[in-house]
Amino acid sequence: MKKLILGLAGALAYGLVAAPASALPAPNLVSENPYSAIHVTGHPEMTARFLAPTPGLGGSQPTQAGCSSTELGLPSWVGSFTDSGRTYCYQMIGATPSKTAPATTLTTQVYAYKLTFSDGTVFDPTAVNTNCDSISPYARLIASPLYTAAPISNGSVSLGTIQYEDAQSVGEWYKFVKKSKTYAVNLQDTGSPQVISITVPSSEGSTVAISGLCSGKIGEVDYGWLSNQISSSNWSVNQVSVVLLWNVFQTESGSCCILGYHYYWTNNSNQNGVYSVTAMSNPGIFGGTGKGITDVHATAHEFGEAINDPFGNNATPEWGHTGQVSGCQNNLEVGDPLTGTVYGKGAGITSGGFTYHPQELVYFNWFTEQTSYGKYGADKVYSMSGSFTAPAKFC
Repeated sequence: MKKLILGLAGALAYGLVAAPASALPAPNLVSENPYSAIHVTGHPEMTARFLAPTPGLGGSQPTQAGCSSTELGLPSWVGSFTDSGRTYCYQMIGATPSKTAPATTLTTQVYAYKLTFSDGTVFDPTAVNTNCDSISPYARLIASPLYTAAPISNGSVSLGTIQYEDAQSVGEWYKFVKKSKTYAVNLQDTGSPQVISITVPSSEGSTVAISGLCSGKIGEVDYGWLSNQISSSNWSVNQVSVVLLWNVFQTESGSCCILGYHYYWTNNSNQNGVYSVTAMSNPGIFGGTGKGITDVHATAHEFGEAINDPFGNNATPEWGHTGQVSGCQNNLEVGDPLTGTVYGKGAGITSGGFTYHPQELVYFNWFTEQTSYGKYGADKVYSMSGSFTAPAKFC
């Protein structure tokens, strides 16, 4: 028989008896949001995607032994669940979810990478391009629901007037925090973006014209080259470091377009911090099912994953064939299963007269592959807008 137990910081446990192992579903049964490639308008050879965490500034990926926590400069907690005799440990940023849990405020420091390409085109996240917006991409990010509270609900359940990543955290642990007056995972930016100016050699990147795009062009830059330009020497492990791009996407072996990634880094004192590389973008770049990939879509994806899987090593049973994953994946990345899916069934969130398009994120309970854990999520679903009404199925 198969037993599934979920623990929150080793303090809460719930057990159930499921079907015999011989009754496991056949492979490739994920069907609610089937995999669909998202292309750049007019460029079917260019596909939108996010990178799975890989060793970068942090070096070798740490492991969790016996579900112990890995040192982190930000508040975090540890839990586990057991599936088919294997224990899956996870470490998340914030406080252990409960009705008495304290609020966690994460300070973010934005490093705005101003990239100049060989044709003279400049992409500056702190500059205003009046053809695209009345404020800069950085200012648009800070004005968005990622930092500014807005009314957010999941189906019939109001999550309150809260920030977007806080809504994801409240929504996925709703069973435990719905009566809490304190639990929250909020973001607060320093308000002083540091501009890093870099000239991109023609051998490492170029621009591509996109018909109808407000800025006329997007930039492409090699992922490996750009990562070598990013220095963590002035970063703090007590903040989330955000490398911000605007209408610039990374390539891997010449293939575009990487929207972002998150990972950890280690300072000279062997302390660990969390960072993300993410691109703000304007409408008209990604077509078809990806037309909602604009403004804070990519940043919402990476912030949510950094909170839920800060080291990129929160393992899960294999899942896949959905979102951006055409094959199978086995980590607790809450963005990848719904890449391209906008919160609110595509409606987004209107705040301050502007409609934002944060990506819908999945809940923890989706990765357990068990319907019994539907009660954990708000409205008893498995993602922020209910695009997933059942858990992942075996891949």
